[in-house]
Amino acid sequence: MQKKSWKIYLSKIACVLLVCVCFSALSQTSNDTIKVAKKVSTRFLTEGDINRNIALCQLDTNSNGIEIFHNLYKNYTVFQDLGNIGTPSRALLFNPERNVGFKLCDNPFEGYWMKPENTKFYNTKTPYTDLFYAQGSNELIYLLARHSQNILPRWNVGADLQRITSIGFLAKQYTSIYNYQFFTRYVSKNLKYELIAHTTWNRGVVEESGGVASDSAFEALTGANKKVTPNFNSSQTRFKARTAYVKQYWHLGKSEEIISDVDTIYKLKSNKQISYSIKAEEVSYIFENLNGDTSSSLIPNQYYDISYPAKTLDSMYQSKLENKLAFDLFSTTDRQQKDSVRDYLGVSIMHTYNSVSQISYVRNYQNVIGDFTFERIRLKNYTWSTQMYYALNVVGFNAGDHKAKITLSYRFPLFDFGIDALQQLYKADNAYQLFKSNQFIWNNNFNRINVNQLGVRLSTRKFRNNFHVSANVYLLNNWIYVNTIAEPQQTSTAITVTTIQLNKTFQAWKFYFEHQIIYQNSSNDVIRIPELSGKIRYYFQSRFKKMKFQIGIDAFYNSAYYANNYSPATRMFFLQNDKKIGNYPLIDPFVSGEIKRATIFAKYEHVNQDWFNLNGFYYTPHYPISLASFRFGIRWRFYD
Repeated sequence: MQKKSWKIYLSKIACVLLVCVCFSALSQTSNDTIKVAKKVSTRFLTEGDINRNIALCQLDTNSNGIEIFHNLYKNYTVFQDLGNIGTPSRALLFNPERNVGFKLCDNPFEGYWMKPENTKFYNTKTPYTDLFYAQGSNELIYLLARHSQNILPRWNVGADLQRITSIGFLAKQYTSIYNYQFFTRYVSKNLKYELIAHTTWNRGVVEESGGVASDSAFEALTGANKKVTPNFNSSQTRFKARTAYVKQYWHLGKSEEIISDVDTIYKLKSNKQISYSIKAEEVSYIFENLNGDTSSSLIPNQYYDISYPAKTLDSMYQSKLENKLAFDLFSTTDRQQKDSVRDYLGVSIMHTYNSVSQISYVRNYQNVIGDFTFERIRLKNYTWSTQMYYALNVVGFNAGDHKAKITLSYRFPLFDFGIDALQQLYKADNAYQLFKSNQFIWNNNFNRINVNQLGVRLSTRKFRNNFHVSANVYLLNNWIYVNTIAEPQQTSTAITVTTIQLNKTFQAWKFYFEHQIIYQNSSNDVIRIPELSGKIRYYFQSRFKKMKFQIGIDAFYNSAYYANNYSPATRMFFLQNDKKIGNYPLIDPFVSGEIKRATIFAKYEHVNQDWFNLNGFYYTPHYPISLASFRFGIRWRFYD
């Protein structure tokens, strides 16, 4: 895999900074008659906020934990990956809940993708830019850039960019990922029409090593000299995902004119709206064995191509078109009042068309899905808040799939107590049912998976350092897993999974002790999860002149268990019974400093490498985690 020089990377970063500066220099004046009396802070909202008529939210400018920039450590805490940033991965905090409708497969790159449903739409009187850049040894580059500005007072545009690349510490670990997103929001002058739109593009390439050929050879070495032979020498996975989305709102109600001097400003009294959205998606996963890599377990067959191994034909493609019509009804009182109440009722009907293909087939699937949402949120003490959701796949390929969820919360003066319940029935992922490639072929007729969940949670609100604890019990029937020969299989017995999660920070003077502890247990060995896992973050925080700084350590841990192996040709994690991994802490000392809107950090990852003669460290069997290395970075925000 050809590697790009540092000069090319630095030139790209300089171009991004130049574009942001040019955007900021653009004039925001217009012929609109609304005048701005004074500057306001940059604010944002999401599609869910618009649906519920919730006001714009303030930006979160907290830089605490900035040194944990790796997507998986930041969002998952406990996970599997293949030893380098950007490699295939899966979260290990068990949660079988999913959306109703057709699902292609598990996405092993999901932790690094920009997701359209997470899009934020901004409103700012001056351009807003947020830049994050980190680098380190072995050509690690992590760049996250966001820019947004109002072209007109009621029209905002913006863009997000994420760039991740690293050659890794061992052979055949190179990763290269690009993520782009462009978004816009427009509101008419009389406030009765609103439009949001975004387009997202995720693409990347990852070298597939197949793991190290000899774990013992790796574990016999120390320091930076851990150079061992991989199982594969010429395999890689490429992926592409493109999404385009447009949603229009028609706010129903009386629009009132407010005339001041020469200006006409509108105020809308509305408690209902109609919306229509259309979304188009394309996804492809392509595994390439470029020069005849072989493995009796990982790539055991050649069904379609023997003479020309560059065409391994282990790819999967999906295109999707979605149309959705929705009606929302809401009533909101002043959220600042102690007895504030927010009611919301939403119903929608959605049609989806999916086309899926592999080397020997093309299949088309259609679904019609209806859903219903009711929410009553109350902020007065000694009151209940209720959230209910129900969705049914009415007709189509997934006809009969449904999801019912209810959340109850009771508000006390010092804490909130909640109960969660879920009942869901759904068809297995398409890749579990039908898979025809060069290495694996199966055609299954699995029964629907049945998921039942009951959970409780408790959160404090009034203490200096609050805590949150939650416990969930899942009852699973017809569960599907990937067996030891890397093929899907369905259980015939019920499985119970229990999860408990605790988040708590303690403080003593200027010392902080943050804890996230996770306990999990499964009644059936086909679900492999570590029993105990979590992270701690211990640090000293103070000020030196105008700079706020932190110095401390991050530590991640999970107990030993038979973690799943990884199949590059199917992009699935599968059972293995030969090697336990875990019971190994990952310790990262760090220092960070914040001056006004800029925050810088430096850390030494995996400082405990070679301590206590523990030279075997893996998140996935045969895929060692990153060696000890130095990282540094900066975040700089420009807004208002």
